[in-house]
Amino acid sequence: MKLSQKNKKLLSAISYAAAMFSLLIALTMLFSFLQLKYVKPLENPVLIELKKSFDANPSSADLKEQIRALDLMSRKAYFSSRWQIETGSYLLLLGAFVFILTQRILTDNEKQYPEQSISESVLAKKLKLRRSLLGASLFIFATAIIISFSMRKILPQPKVVQEELISEGINKTATSINPIEPEAKLEEPNETIAENISVDSVSIEGEVPIKKEIATSKEIEKKEEKPIIVARKEESNYPFFRGNSQGKVGSGNYPTEWNAKEDKNIRWKTKIPLQGNNSPIIWGDKLLLTGAENNQAKVFCLDKRSGEILWEVDASHIPGEPTNAPATSDDTGLAAPTAATNGSDVVAIFGTGNIICISLEGKTRWAKNIGIPDNHYGHSSSLVIYKNKVLVQYDHHQSKSLIALDLKNGNKLWETKRAVALSWASPVLADFDGITQVILSSDPDVISYDAETGKELWKVNCMSAEVGPSVGINSKYVYAANEFAKLVAIKPGKNAEIVWSDNEYLPEVSSPLATDNYLFVATSYGAIACYDAMLGDKLWEYEFDYGFYSSAILVGDLVYLIDQSGMMHIFKADNAFHLIAESPLGESVVTTPAFSEGKIYIRGEKYIYCISE
Repeated sequence: MKLSQKNKKLLSAISYAAAMFSLLIALTMLFSFLQLKYVKPLENPVLIELKKSFDANPSSADLKEQIRALDLMSRKAYFSSRWQIETGSYLLLLGAFVFILTQRILTDNEKQYPEQSISESVLAKKLKLRRSLLGASLFIFATAIIISFSMRKILPQPKVVQEELISEGINKTATSINPIEPEAKLEEPNETIAENISVDSVSIEGEVPIKKEIATSKEIEKKEEKPIIVARKEESNYPFFRGNSQGKVGSGNYPTEWNAKEDKNIRWKTKIPLQGNNSPIIWGDKLLLTGAENNQAKVFCLDKRSGEILWEVDASHIPGEPTNAPATSDDTGLAAPTAATNGSDVVAIFGTGNIICISLEGKTRWAKNIGIPDNHYGHSSSLVIYKNKVLVQYDHHQSKSLIALDLKNGNKLWETKRAVALSWASPVLADFDGITQVILSSDPDVISYDAETGKELWKVNCMSAEVGPSVGINSKYVYAANEFAKLVAIKPGKNAEIVWSDNEYLPEVSSPLATDNYLFVATSYGAIACYDAMLGDKLWEYEFDYGFYSSAILVGDLVYLIDQSGMMHIFKADNAFHLIAESPLGESVVTTPAFSEGKIYIRGEKYIYCISE
């Protein structure tokens, strides 16, 4: 069918508009790439100088604020440029497609319906010129698209950038506390104290001043609190990461004030022989954690009353483990996942792919390697136990899956493949619609599986980037969040959907904590925010000196949240910010505390502490 002159002009206009659009996109992408490669917003010389000044004067509040502000601007510039490159790839593809399509239609139309007034030689030249233009455009666009997608692979990833900023920036002081040197051994009446227990002085001077709120709190109507989803078996037990995997502890008389420098309320402390960023778990009088360095990995059991190491079991030299330990980032390591226990067994997994089951008496029941995790930071997803199953979130480059192993012998009961990107979050158990579900957060989906069968129950496409925080749970919603993505409240079920979302305060590692009234989010740059859990309104925000990797724990109506410097911040779970106390541990902390029978157990960089009135 021959095109009318009007339609030809329209197609020509669309074609040239697409060409100009593609050219502008290509230039924008080129500018963004040059900015990342040569301007390097993350290597701002002013920021570098401020960091040097801060190293020389770490107590300067003004320098901290300047670094925070410039750090935020630099990261925004970086991610803006990166977004332009990533989005430009698809826009360039779209523009090229429209240009080539319209040019092809125009070319075919002139070939099939030559105008009588144009000689064959002129027409042939015109068609040749159009074909040349089409071919050259196709080559240019194809080259640009290939280069753009290649650039996306060589750009640094968000988490790597954030780690560099944190390790070199304001949070550097979290690890600049003077090393602990033994002073005196604590004596407790009628208690056996671990041989290496002592309370040491730290370089924290003076009391911490109470800060002012950033914003005025919004008053809301109080709602009646409902019971937590996963019931605790008894007050003494703390079986998984975040206790019941949701970060909630029944009411109890737990200390709110301690000070390692003054030996105040420090019952004992014990040095763990191997490094690990996993959190302690507890069953009865036994406290369990893991450690690993190079090709050595162990599970440790301590007497929670005295801090004495009761037994340690080697988790190395298991068939299938790599000859050389996989490379990991410093804040992950080879012992990042928290172990899990059911009261008779403890199961632990390591960054080598080794997983081991041990009785609470220290006897190995089984051990196996489930495949070396191909993960550029290291495997960090913690374990949970449901009935006779150990549930393993095993997301790495080669394969992503949720695996159920038989607790008795380690045999695989089922494996559910996952069409997601890498995730460093941990599985969370929750009951909705009468079904015990295991809920995982990753890019791009938050997905719920039947804990019994592994069958997918529902999923919501809502996450992006490299997901570290696990989900928060209350009786109504599931809450997922990640830095450089967003915070979402999800109504679970067959027709799962996002109820509300926000993107102002986003965690990098710390998992959100949810009650039926409130949702608490802690960031890696020191700010926390409280939201109305049902409506999504921000009720208050508050900023501390150091960022948070640890997850918040709800104890009765109090929230316990420890920052990377080891300072515990305790505040009311309320619609206004009420600080109850701030208590220093004296060493840096990235783990989440355990709570049991009125005592708090905190794993620091070198020691594990028991806090007790």
